[in-house]
Amino acid sequence: MTSFDKHKSAFETEFIAGEDLKFRARSRAVALLAQWAAYRLSQSAEATKALTQEILEADVANPAVEQTVDLVAAVLAPAGVLRQEVRQALDRFRTEAEADERVGRPRRGLVRGKFTLPDLENRLATLQNGALVRIDRVDYERLFGLNDAARGRLRNFARSHRCVASFADSAVLFRKQIAPVGECPEA
Repeated sequence: MTSFDKHKSAFETEFIAGEDLKFRARSRAVALLAQWAAYRLSQSAEATKALTQEILEADVANPAVEQTVDLVAAVLAPAGVLRQEVRQALDRFRTEAEADERVGRPRRGLVRGKFTLPDLENRLATLQNGALVRIDRVDYERLFGLNDAARGRLRNFARSHRCVASFADSAVLFRKQIAPVGECPEA
C-alpha cells in the first residue's frame, strides 16, 4: 500500500466516522424534540414512545430539517406552540446532542413531571425572604414557552410573587425578594 493509499484510507475512515457522528446526533436531537413535544402535550409514556417513533421514522424517511420542524409544529399546533419555538428547541437539542455524541454520553430522555403553574405559585407563596426555588428549564419552557415573550411572562410572574427570576445552565431560579427595612412587620 502506497503512502497515497494510506492517506486516502485514513481520510475515508475519518469521513465515515464524522458522518456517523452527525447521524447519531441528529437522531438524538429529533428524539429529544419528539419527547419535548409529547411533554408539552402532557401525553402518557406510551403515547410519548409512539410519537417519538413516528417522528423519528418520518425524519429518517425524509431528512430535511424543515419537514421535521413542520411535522412537530403541526402536532403542537393545538397546544398553541409556534413553529419558531419548535425550531428553537430543535436547534438547542441538536447542539446538546452533538456535544453528547462527541464525548460519548449515554442517551437520556426528558424528565417527565407533573409540575404545574399552581404548584409553582404555592411554592413561591411559602418562601421566606431570600430563599430560592429551582425549576428545570424543561418546566420553564412548558409553563412559559420558548418565544421572545416567554421571558416577559416569567418576569411578570416572578414580580407578582415578589420574586426575582434568574437563569442558570439548566434551570430557572426564583429568589424571594428581601423586604426593605421599612416594610418589615414589627414583632
